[in-house]
This record gives sequence, structure tokens and C-alpha cells, in this order.
Amino acid sequence: MANTISVRAAGLRAPGRALPAVLAGQSGAIRRARASLDAAGSGPALILCDEGLEPGSVARYLHVQNRAGQPFVELDCAEGTADDIEIALFGNRPRSGTSELEAVATSAALLAAKGGTLFIDHLADLPAIAQRRLARVLRDGEVRTNGRDRVRLRARIVAAATPSLVADARDGRFRADLLRRFGGQPVTLPPLGVRPDDVPALVQQLAAEIASSSNRIPPSFTQPALTVLSAFQWPGNVSELRAALERILRDLPSPIVRQEDVLPTMPVEGIAASLMTPLISLREARRRFEREYIATVLEQHQWRMSDAARTLGIERANLYRKTRQLGISRDDRVERTR
Repeated sequence: MANTISVRAAGLRAPGRALPAVLAGQSGAIRRARASLDAAGSGPALILCDEGLEPGSVARYLHVQNRAGQPFVELDCAEGTADDIEIALFGNRPRSGTSELEAVATSAALLAAKGGTLFIDHLADLPAIAQRRLARVLRDGEVRTNGRDRVRLRARIVAAATPSLVADARDGRFRADLLRRFGGQPVTLPPLGVRPDDVPALVQQLAAEIASSSNRIPPSFTQPALTVLSAFQWPGNVSELRAALERILRDLPSPIVRQEDVLPTMPVEGIAASLMTPLISLREARRRFEREYIATVLEQHQWRMSDAARTLGIERANLYRKTRQLGISRDDRVERTR
């Protein structure tokens, strides 16, 4: 294909129908996302999510459910120029005339996917003319090639965009008719910041994937290590968490990930910002982190010790002991916020 945009194609087979890491966990938000995927059927599907949630892995998961073995073609609208994107998707630029069907070239990604899946990432970046053409193709379910041949569109179109796409369509910045062609209920992937209870499940699945890629045995994680990883908001979502785990596992001295393995590799943003200074020891950094994190959890639960202990994954008696050891008191926290 004579264009500068990257169009990737592969034939995927079902690997045990494993859920991608972004769908791991049991929070209400991720259970609703999985239910939306189940209800999506086999027609066009739209995935709405923040950056870093790896919607391509969800598109591949949908693909292997009913189109395994067929081509899986990826087109990223954030790459290349408007002309590059249009030629990659349709194989040509729009032609003048009054044909009842959209004319495409045989090299079009729409046809390269055959009976498989065409995944269009960053749909909001699709040029306006290409939006119109794609809406027409999805409406008709057919295209015209070689100027005369009618070809039925066999590929399933799965697209991804940020949640702002809905507002863009409402305000005229994106074609509302194209948005409607993806069905009435998009699949919304929740960011990690609203589902901290799912982070341990994601951590263990991502760690297993990283270990498998280098023919290593997946590590196990101590509860304190998982607590540290769950304390961060992960604004970069799964991609950021994956990168952090790659750093942790690269120099891991044992098959068990402990809290002291995690702290030095964490990003400086968020709860650990005050800990990442070379002027304190690792032991002091760990003590400060435990104190700040436990106090934060207690405040979130209005200092209900049973609820906080459940979130922290420890016994209530141990939480009382920790607060005494670390000098955490409700009066002190209230005084600091004044």
C-alpha cells in the first residue's frame, strides 16, 4: 500500500478466550464494561476509553470470540495525514458522481479485513470526508470496486475513541450519523483511577504476560507490594502500569515482588512524591509511605477501622497496631488540613 500510515494485519486464533488485562477485576465499573461487550453482538462496535487503556486488546478479544482465524486489521487515525488515512481505509480518494454505493479500491483496509475485524483506533481523528464515506459504507453494508462490482462488506468494524467523542458529535465536531452506525450503546472502559480494587488482578495478569514474553516464571506479589501499586491513580492507565511492572521485573532479585522492590521504581507523581528523594533511606521511604497511605484510607472511610482494614487487606487488630507504631491519629490529620 503506497502510503505512510501503518496498517497492520494478522490472523488471530482464540488463545483460550482469555480476557485482556484491562478487563480484569470485579469492580462494578469493569463488570458493566464486560456486560456491554457481551451485549455488543457481532455488529459494529465502539469502545470509549481514556488513553492508555489499550482498546486494541479489547478489539482483539472481540475478534477471537467469533472471527478467530480471519484477518485482524488495525488502522490508527492518529498516524499520518488526512490523505494517508483515507487511502489506507478506502484505497482511494472520493470520486465525483452519483453512484448509490461508495467506491473503494481492492487495496482498501475495509476489504483487506475480509471476514475478520477492522479495528480503527482514535476514531475522532478520522478526517471529515472519510467520516462521511465510512458512515455511508456502514449504512449500505456494500461497496463498489473496479467501478462496477458490488462487494458486500464482510468485516466487522470496531473503533475506539475517548469519551469526548459523544460531546463532539453533539456539538457538530464529529458526524452524528457515523456515531449512530456503531449502535446505541458503546462499550466504556473505566480508567484505573476509579477502580483501585481491580489493580491487583491487573498487576498479576500483566506480570504473567511480561514474564511469558521472556520465558520466565510469573512472579508472586506480597500484599504490601500490591497495596503500594493500588495506591497510585495511574493516569496513564494500563500502559503506565505495564511499564512500571516491566521496570520492577527487570531487576527483580527473587520470584517474589515485595514492597521494597516496588517503591524505588514508582513514578514521582501522586502519593509517593515526597518519598522519592535520595536524602532518605529505603526504610524511611517505606515507613512514610505506609503512614501516609494508611492515614488516607482511614480518612476515606471516615476512620471506621473495620472498613479501612478490609480495604488494606489486614486484620483490624493489626491496623490498630500500625496506627500506634506510625503515630497516626485522627486529631493530627485534622490539624494538618486546617
